[in-house]
Amino acid sequence: MKLIIFFLMSLNISFAQDTSNADSLICEVLGEGSKRIQCTYFIQRVAYDRNITFDWKSPSLEKDHRKRTIILNAHHGSLYDFRYYYGRSPGEWHVSVKDGDTKLAETTFVIKEQADEEEY
Repeated sequence: MKLIIFFLMSLNISFAQDTSNADSLICEVLGEGSKRIQCTYFIQRVAYDRNITFDWKSPSLEKDHRKRTIILNAHHGSLYDFRYYYGRSPGEWHVSVKDGDTKLAETTFVIKEQADEEEY
């Protein structure tokens, strides 16, 4: 019986430590109605807290740029930041993730010219 419990516990731990998406940044458009662009960063888990900064760069409007620092707690493997879709500048956006001065990951995505909100 002890062997079965040990096996089940070790199986659960191995699933919890899946790092197949480690050190990757994925951005996607989510939601109906009030759409948002969510960028999720997956990172290797460590035993200390980190300050992770998302840096959003607009293709045309400087007022759309944003830097946001989020605390990633020890032993956590992902975090996300989001922007509302409507009202964002059309074109190619650049999003990067930094830990202090060290760039960890970056990605780009395109927002097409927006029509009225009802069409989305």
